[in-house]
Amino acid sequence: SAPCQTSATRSWELPYLGRSLSLLVALPSDRKTPLSSLETQLTPRAVATWDTGLRRTKMDVFLPRFKMQNRFNLRLVLPSMGVSDAFNPMAADFTGISAEEGLYVSDAFHEARIEVTEDGTKAAAATAMVLLKRSRAPVFKADRPFFFLLRQVSTGSVLFMGRVVNPAEQAP
Repeated sequence: SAPCQTSATRSWELPYLGRSLSLLVALPSDRKTPLSSLETQLTPRAVATWDTGLRRTKMDVFLPRFKMQNRFNLRLVLPSMGVSDAFNPMAADFTGISAEEGLYVSDAFHEARIEVTEDGTKAAAATAMVLLKRSRAPVFKADRPFFFLLRQVSTGSVLFMGRVVNPAEQAP
């Protein structure tokens, strides 16, 4: 898709083969604006604004390779979302899935990985291929810090989200 330019942000979306997933990349319009200034504005409404400003076009895209991995302790997060009984040996009730009494969740972790290369994007166990065609077209160059969102096209659900702070360090 052609880039969407707002006063603060320049965004671009790359649909993947099969069009069920897409990679949305956003960076500050002004090279002097730090990525952190956009972080405070990263909301569903901002993403929708980037989305509606996109139009389909052929273009040259320069995106660095990057790989990210993170592990989260869900035991620290889930209670703040109202999921606490599962971790309490006295309150947990798993009789709907097991006949064994006294079961509770002692630990819960979530691990996420994403890798973007010339061959495509690998996110967890899923692989999507990127097809780029060189042409005399507009250029989108992610040569400074940027955000990315890997999204499911049909629902708009964000499957992975992250930021690349120093694209030059990501190159092989």
